[in-house]
Amino acid sequence: LEGDLADQAIAALNTAAAGAVIERADLDSTDKVLSLIYAILPGWSNSMRGTAHLPNGHWRCTLRRSDRRDNDEYLGVGRGPTLPHSLLAALLKALASAV
Repeated sequence: LEGDLADQAIAALNTAAAGAVIERADLDSTDKVLSLIYAILPGWSNSMRGTAHLPNGHWRCTLRRSDRRDNDEYLGVGRGPTLPHSLLAALLKALASAV
């Protein structure tokens, strides 16, 4: 992620994840982004599909309130070249939908 976009994402996540301190390097870590999802959206279902090709894979991640229904009110779908970036996009879209 480029500087300004990363700064905006960090600001939004620090606001949503009360008490968490998110740094730039965290946005490139699948484990860190997954832990943010679980902290900010506890109990939500997460599905990931993709093809890992460095430097530009094709990932799609979906966040839903539950995996039992297809018509969740809030849904975050993210796409990106890396798994953490597609997870981050899905998280930010879910947060934007919930506001």
